[in-house]
Amino acid sequence: MRMIGLDTNILVRYLTKDDEQQWQQATTVIQRNQPCFITNIVLCELVWVLRGASYGFRKDKIINVLEAMLHSAAFEFEDRLTIDQALQQYKQGKADFSDYLIGAVSKQAGCTETVTFDGKLEGERGFQYGCVLPGDQSNRETT
Repeated sequence: MRMIGLDTNILVRYLTKDDEQQWQQATTVIQRNQPCFITNIVLCELVWVLRGASYGFRKDKIINVLEAMLHSAAFEFEDRLTIDQALQQYKQGKADFSDYLIGAVSKQAGCTETVTFDGKLEGERGFQYGCVLPGDQSNRETT
């Protein structure tokens, strides 16, 4: 079966219906009974756009949208399980969805931690705030 990739703006039109003509076109493409592939980058852009000033989606609405998409047969993803793991952390955490997806993808690649300077991730499971990793003596002063 043929599969098509979707850009962020197709999903934005489909979800917000802010342009009737483009919404109809996006709906036709998505409901065409062929899988629509969504990359991790598109998901991150989608959350960023929907949370922005133009649309102002609250976090709980973003979560509902992402969950519905993950459970829809219309969409295929780079790695549904990794996205779901990021979504579960996003539900409970203070950081952005993209941050949790970065961490989940890194974990999937075999990383033990994701190092960050993002204060919202300090203390979060799977993240290390700052550049000194446990057991790393290279950045510590010696007496």
